[in-house]
Amino acid sequence: MDIKVKIKNRVYPVQYNRENGKIRVTVQDRSYLVDAAWAAPGRLSLLIDKSSCDAVIEGNRNNYNVLIQGNSFAVDFYDPRERRPQKDLKRSLVEGRQSIHAPMAGQIIRILVDVGDLVDNGQGIVLLEAMKMENELKSQGLGHVKEILVAAGDIVEPGQELLVIE
Repeated sequence: MDIKVKIKNRVYPVQYNRENGKIRVTVQDRSYLVDAAWAAPGRLSLLIDKSSCDAVIEGNRNNYNVLIQGNSFAVDFYDPRERRPQKDLKRSLVEGRQSIHAPMAGQIIRILVDVGDLVDNGQGIVLLEAMKMENELKSQGLGHVKEILVAAGDIVEPGQELLVIE
């Protein structure tokens, strides 16, 4: 199964599969055989290849704080099969490539994301000033920012492509 894991604002593609009662986890072309068991509520005992460690885990569903060997990490999981928040079920989620276009003529006030950032459905990505009003343009789905085609201060025309999310 393929998922994406965000740790310290960096997104990693992760594949995992069950293998002989254990889990085979592959992260950036490195593969690990993991045996995991709950030692207590919120405490996971791990055997990763031949090394053991404990992890203290707090959080819910897709967002966790994990403490391993004295290091604390905020970890977010993005499972493409489950990543539809309840409030967004009625709204269609764009899948694949999104081109974000200026809905009207105006000036770019600020770009709220960087190339490589993972954006969620409904997340603000660009501030556009038009007719003396600031308009926040939002992502229409989950994806990574691939290209930013404008900069703060640029004047844009209606329909002009501003950035690309995949």
